[in-house]
Amino acid sequence: MPSNPLLHFITKVINLEDIKVVNYHFLTDDEIIIEIENKLKVAQCPHCGKTTDKIHQNHWYRVRDIPLSDYQVLLKANRRQFRCTKCHQVFSEELDFIKTRRTYTKRLAMKVIKEVLETNVESAAIRNRMTTSEVETVLKELEADLLTEKPKNLKKLGIDEITQLKGGKNYAAVLVDLETRKPIALLEKRNKAVITEYLSSLGLEVLKQIEEVSIDLWIPYKSLIQEMMPNAQVVADRFHVMKQINEELDQKRKKEKRAAEKIKNKKHREEILAGLTHSKYPLLKKKENLNPDEKAKIESVDKVAPELGEMYQIKEGIRDIFESQITSDEALSKFLEWTETAYKYFPKSCRTISRWIDEILAYFDCRTTQGVVEGINQKIKLIKRRAYGLTNFDNFRRRILLKWYFCY
Repeated sequence: MPSNPLLHFITKVINLEDIKVVNYHFLTDDEIIIEIENKLKVAQCPHCGKTTDKIHQNHWYRVRDIPLSDYQVLLKANRRQFRCTKCHQVFSEELDFIKTRRTYTKRLAMKVIKEVLETNVESAAIRNRMTTSEVETVLKELEADLLTEKPKNLKKLGIDEITQLKGGKNYAAVLVDLETRKPIALLEKRNKAVITEYLSSLGLEVLKQIEEVSIDLWIPYKSLIQEMMPNAQVVADRFHVMKQINEELDQKRKKEKRAAEKIKNKKHREEILAGLTHSKYPLLKKKENLNPDEKAKIESVDKVAPELGEMYQIKEGIRDIFESQITSDEALSKFLEWTETAYKYFPKSCRTISRWIDEILAYFDCRTTQGVVEGINQKIKLIKRRAYGLTNFDNFRRRILLKWYFCY
């Protein structure tokens, strides 16, 4: 039998409140079993609330705990059954460190989850001598415990999407609290019905407090917000406006290059192609971010393809509007001027701006964008790569939301 000082030392080491170690022994060279019991002699009846010390029977069982040094630890715990002296009901005592009917402690579950979020289920299972199904159960339980609460004080919402598979298939909707910079939901589809179902589950009280919703230029999002969030201002994301303009600019670059390739005069053809080669990214960058070589490339583009050079300057003109510290009324005047000049080169973008002008101007009131959402989408892609892909959507959603709960 171990000495009392040694048992007291192990009790301190395992550090479980109101628990003392009464014995231990080694099962293998790297596995130890520690016998523990509750220091409290009484328990409160869950039926009538009376405290009793009448033990009906002892119920010993083993649970896996976090390692000690190089040793895997099993706890032999006694979840005692008491008989209430008032109502005579039999009940089992609650042990704070173990959930009922579980073969692992709560703190081991937390350790496993953090390892899963950094690696994958299989690695975490092997490292902690658990089965993959046990690890999945741990994840599901934590999701149920931590991720079912409705978002509190949600004032600014961002809605975007991310592809689950390569090739732009299987879009999942991402809903983000723009103020806390955390995702609040990941929905399997981005269609109106799925998003409506989730928003309805939040309740009218939550929806009424939302003041702004930032979206990309997708009509179903806009109509959904107008229907369900009576106090919310729809804000068209400025970066999606710029994305469409950049796409038209790049289409013009490709058209100029294809036209140059058909020129029969070899010297003239090579001169134009030399000016256009490697021009894609300088044309898409902000003018203040251009390095000397990129500035030289923009100058060469302007010489060999003047229309393309003009489009670059027009593109930078609308970006300057977005960057300006002006009111929405002032912005409206500037957008009208810009579209008069730009329509010849950017007809599609100008029509889009015309359709979304109210939502675009709303940006100038509070400068709300989807930059936070885009950053989250990039982190989601990184999580997928680390997990070697997640084809099951429930596992995908669970991993993403738990990652933000613990790590961001």
